Amino acid sequence: MVLLLGVVCHAGERVRIGAEDDWRPYSYLVAGQPTGFAVDVVRAAWAAAGVEVELVSLPYARCMKEVDRGALAGCFDTLRDSMLEPRYRWHQQPLFRASIGIYGPAGAVATRFPLTVESLRSKRVGTTHGYDYGEVFDGDPGMLRDVAPSDISSLRKLVAGRVDYALVYDRVASEIARANPDLAKGYARVGLLADQSLYLSFARDFPGIERMIALFDQGLSKVRKSGEYARIEARWR
Repeated sequence: MVLLLGVVCHAGERVRIGAEDDWRPYSYLVAGQPTGFAVDVVRAAWAAAGVEVELVSLPYARCMKEVDRGALAGCFDTLRDSMLEPRYRWHQQPLFRASIGIYGPAGAVATRFPLTVESLRSKRVGTTHGYDYGEVFDGDPGMLRDVAPSDISSLRKLVAGRVDYALVYDRVASEIARANPDLAKGYARVGLLADQSLYLSFARDFPGIERMIALFDQGLSKVRKSGEYARIEARWR
């Protein structure tokens, strides 16, 4: 690892990583610049590893396609499960953990509260294009997805009665509610789909990817041990 670090510093190592452009507060675009909790963590980890990172903001589905074709070394924030595991390379510790909420119309009485994944079968469920929700939901043929271009679009469909439920990460739903108070009056959390770990997913065959993953792991470990991770969390709490 010492030798690898020496090579990186000598060569001026640089890596291009895709960052989602519309997933507040984790990763989004402000005045043309990637912003968010996960953005700060990723930048800090690469800096701690001595690697210069270029973040490319893209819609998540396109971001993952760029990784698939080898145009980018990686993309975040990616859920890791048995369906995605063989498609990408992974670092050891997750960037963060987050919960996926089940959202229903405000004031609706759930027949089974709180709702779980089993409650969604044969219902119209709002999801976002390119997002993964875990193998229990994604691998179930009984799930009827109604795909929207964004989380806010999915919640708008829910409030309009075009879907029965919508799946949105809780902190994302809270950010949407804060920015759109009138829309927020129309939806409420009625259950939990899953708690998930989110990662930076790496391209399997990208040149030098094993070294990049090792360096990112080292950098992320340093950020956690130094207290910088906790300081980033506090800024975004």
